Amino acid sequence: MRRSGHQARQGRPVVTHVTDHPIREITEDRERARAAADPLADVCYLVTVASPERAEARALTLRDITDEGFGILINRTSPKWKQLSATDTATLLIHWPTVRRQYRIWGGITPMDASRVNVYWARKNLGSKLLEYYYTTFAPQSHRIASRSEFLAGIEELRRRYPDRDAVPRPESLAGIYVAPREIEVWHGSEERLHDRRVYQRSGAGWVGHTLVP
Repeated sequence: MRRSGHQARQGRPVVTHVTDHPIREITEDRERARAAADPLADVCYLVTVASPERAEARALTLRDITDEGFGILINRTSPKWKQLSATDTATLLIHWPTVRRQYRIWGGITPMDASRVNVYWARKNLGSKLLEYYYTTFAPQSHRIASRSEFLAGIEELRRRYPDRDAVPRPESLAGIYVAPREIEVWHGSEERLHDRRVYQRSGAGWVGHTLVP
C-alpha cells in the first residue's frame, strides 16, 4: 500500500492511503468467509431512508461484487425500491464474523444488465420465483393482507399454474441494481478489540483513504 499526503493534526501526521483495490479486498475476504462456511457469506444489509425520521434496514442476498459495485435483486413493488428511487443512494453493511470482517458501503444506484438479472433468476428455487410473481398477481411486497392463509392460498394458485421451476417467467417487476461505492469503510476485527479501521473515498479511477480510530 502506497502512502502519501502527510498533514499535521495534534502534533501527529495524518497518513493518506492510496489504493486501487478496496473492492478486491472485499472480494478476497468473501472467498475466505465462504471457505470458513460463514452463514453470512452471501448476505448483506441494505439501509434506506423512508423519511427524515426513519431509516430502514433489511437483510438481502449479496448477488455480485464487481468493479461496478455490489449487486442485489429488488422487486419494484417494494417500499425499498421507492426509497432507493427517491434518494438514488444507499448504504450496504457486510459482516463476516468467521473472518472478523465488516464493511460499510455508501454509494449511488446503477441498474444491473437484464442478462445478469436473468442469470440470478434462473438460480432461484420454485418458492422464491412464485413469491416474486405473487407481488404483481395478488399484492405488492410488504402490503398488508388479511392473513397468512390468504397469502399461502395465492402461492398455491401460482404453484398450480407453474409447477415447474424452470417454466416460471421472470416478472418485469424484478430488477437488479448495483450500489456503486463512493465510500467504503473497512473494519478488521481484533481479539484485543484494537480493531483496524479505514475509510476510502472514490477519487477518479482510484481510492484515497485514511485510518480511523476504532
